[in-house]
Amino acid sequence: MDMKTKRAGFVAAAALAAAFTLAPSASAEGSWSSSISNWKGGDESRRWTDNHNDAASTTVSFSGCSFGGPSSVTLELDRVRDFLPDVSHGQRSNSCNTVSWGEIKTSGQFYFIFIGSTRLSVNSVVTRY
Repeated sequence: MDMKTKRAGFVAAAALAAAFTLAPSASAEGSWSSSISNWKGGDESRRWTDNHNDAASTTVSFSGCSFGGPSSVTLELDRVRDFLPDVSHGQRSNSCNTVSWGEIKTSGQFYFIFIGSTRLSVNSVVTRY
């Protein structure tokens, strides 16, 4: 193998290594899937821990929805605080799609709560964080 071939191989290997090293993570730190059956206003999702090991957005995706009247529902993302009121990260309207709270720049235990006066059922709930 001549020097030119060796150099070309080295450059190609270095470029490939750089691409894998610099590429952003394609997946979030974590996720969970579930369903919702006959929720009423004030009901909470399961809780999860986000260690903030990445810059992924926190999202909640619904499919197969029954909103009991309206065409969307309001969800609020909250972070648990022991011995203090939980912290709200805001509300989002979900019309049987995906809603995002963006990157939550703190670690902790989180959940979403259904804000409303109707009943809520969802065949598939996927939460990513």
